Amino acid sequence: MRRCDKLKRKETVLVVASSGGHLTQAMCATSTISQALVLVSNKDMLNGEYFDRVYTVTDTQHNVLVHCVNFFAAIRILIKERPMAVFSTGGPICLPFALVARLTRTRFVFLDTMSRVTELSNSGKLIQKLGLYDAFLCQWQTVADQHSGIEYHGQAFDLGDNGHQ
Repeated sequence: MRRCDKLKRKETVLVVASSGGHLTQAMCATSTISQALVLVSNKDMLNGEYFDRVYTVTDTQHNVLVHCVNFFAAIRILIKERPMAVFSTGGPICLPFALVARLTRTRFVFLDTMSRVTELSNSGKLIQKLGLYDAFLCQWQTVADQHSGIEYHGQAFDLGDNGHQ
């Protein structure tokens, strides 16, 4: 048995989301979860308000060096927190966490951003292509229907009566 399998997991969900819309959707999607929530984001703006702890990582888009730095941060955070699952709504900061979750056999759940109405986000495309998820959820039925292994469970928050629900 590998060392990471022997680590006792805590009743914690690690939420990884870039600040802004990704974080708003993550907060809506986790609002009914009873487990402790720990946030990883690119800005420290919610300390103690909604999450038990907040970690800040470097924001990145296409910078491979920053992804490498965040990969080591993901290792450190996942070993320290030992979450039962990692949940992400995206942003490029989620990619190193998806990889480390796979390597440590930690459940990784990805909810693609609601703003992607016709296709997956770039992060979602990579996570799906590399198989770095245990569950991949989409907020648009038409997008979920285009990809095998992606599930539609509705939207993370109510948009009101806009004819799309």
